[in-house]
Amino acid sequence: MTLLEMLLDVDKIPFQKNCPLAPFSTFRIGGNADFAVFPETMEQLLVALRLFRKCNVSYHLVGNGSNLLFPDEGLRGAVLFTRAVRRVKDTLEGMIAECGAMLPAIARRAAERGLSGLEFAAGIPGTVGGAICMNAGAHGKEMAQVVVKTDFYDAENDTCGQLSGSEHAFGYRTSVFERQPQKIVLRTQFCLRPGDPNAIRQTMAENLALRQKTQPLAEPSAGSAFKRPQAGSAAELIDRCGLKGLSVGGAAVSEKHAGFIVNRQHATAKDVLDLMETIREAVLAQTGILLEPEIRVFGKI
Repeated sequence: MTLLEMLLDVDKIPFQKNCPLAPFSTFRIGGNADFAVFPETMEQLLVALRLFRKCNVSYHLVGNGSNLLFPDEGLRGAVLFTRAVRRVKDTLEGMIAECGAMLPAIARRAAERGLSGLEFAAGIPGTVGGAICMNAGAHGKEMAQVVVKTDFYDAENDTCGQLSGSEHAFGYRTSVFERQPQKIVLRTQFCLRPGDPNAIRQTMAENLALRQKTQPLAEPSAGSAFKRPQAGSAAELIDRCGLKGLSVGGAAVSEKHAGFIVNRQHATAKDVLDLMETIREAVLAQTGILLEPEIRVFGKI
């Protein structure tokens, strides 16, 4: 037993060696991680992060695995899963949610309290931590509009801190946490506004119905494969280039929504990456626009 295993065992933090990654990704793709750690509380999460630092263990941080692609060969080092760190505390004007809390769950909680602002998040299958990092959004709204404070851990300096307002440096599908990955989201405070609970639920239902109608939710994917270009949308460009249905191995461009790549026939990570590159080359050649991937591609540490 390694020093890390012994220390995790002492603190009763669950872990697994040679852990299959595919079940932890909405793409259902990926090899095995050398080591996976599953903290169940914020306290255990911080202990695990400090143990990685103490034992000089490289690691990847994963929430719900809804916008990422694990490699076929798996990952060396450790993978830290945050999904169980999901406590939520109500405040007068919103709530404070831990990094592993799921967006649909906090959107429903806000609706029950008659608080508006998170309706757009009802169908986003991600965690708070991941959503803050990439400034997740939908239906013309995004996290930047509802986040007021975020507590974080700085793995480089072994310190905790807090960011407020513009310090998050939110941009389109980015934030300070994406640009400075040593800063790890712990919990976030949302500021919402009073609204009619029935109207809020109606908006959420309409948003969910639109996703059901337009997106391939029944097939494994990682959501939008490419970021929105300056003009139009990635899906429109891909469709215009006649790429709907195009496949490489088991990966295919969705017939329902050209912005999605789906795992249709036991796809590998290589299938997905090769298809993404084929799409980028075709769109660039036909339109002069180079699409930027939105899917986070995990590789060897």
